[in-house]
Amino acid sequence: MRGGKEQQGFTLVELAIVLVIIGLILGMAFKGKDLIDGAKVKNLQAQYNKIVAAVNIYYEKYGVYPGDGCTATPAAPAATCAGGTRNGLIDTAAEQAAFWVFLVDRTNILQASDRRSVFGQDWNIWNGTLQAGGAAGLNGSWLDLPGVPQSDPRLVCALDRQMDDGVWNTGRMRTNGDPVALNYTAATDCWSLNGQSNFHMLLLP
Repeated sequence: MRGGKEQQGFTLVELAIVLVIIGLILGMAFKGKDLIDGAKVKNLQAQYNKIVAAVNIYYEKYGVYPGDGCTATPAAPAATCAGGTRNGLIDTAAEQAAFWVFLVDRTNILQASDRRSVFGQDWNIWNGTLQAGGAAGLNGSWLDLPGVPQSDPRLVCALDRQMDDGVWNTGRMRTNGDPVALNYTAATDCWSLNGQSNFHMLLLP
């Protein structure tokens, strides 16, 4: 017998097995994150389409857009407002507040949860001309989130590429160009972006 204690440790085979297992676990974690991000993009797309469809359903039923013409948030269960200017946009604070009241509380075309974005905030309506980076401005009523910035640019870029033109300052989906590093194009790797951006989706007209 050799003197002293036998030296104990891992063999190369054991170390290789451990490294393979760690690699598999990491691979599954990254794949899981990709699946979650992809699901968020699909959820955002479905939500936008659902709100647009709700506006169209409301218009077909009442002949006006929800909130258009309201001078105050409606207290009665009427489905339309009178007294204000009806111009096919949701362009005053009263109209913007009434928009969600009519779609959610008065007609149940949408549920309150349909307003909650994947970014954890409720969509608001912002009306104006969105112009950035020298592109032609586009006037209308936009889905917007409170505060700036407030959205994940990776999801925004991926959604824009799926539903619009994939460019940050043109089309019906736009960011405001701040910070400049998030100004994606159709050639940008969306999943390489990081930080927060200010995102808008055109609702009307």
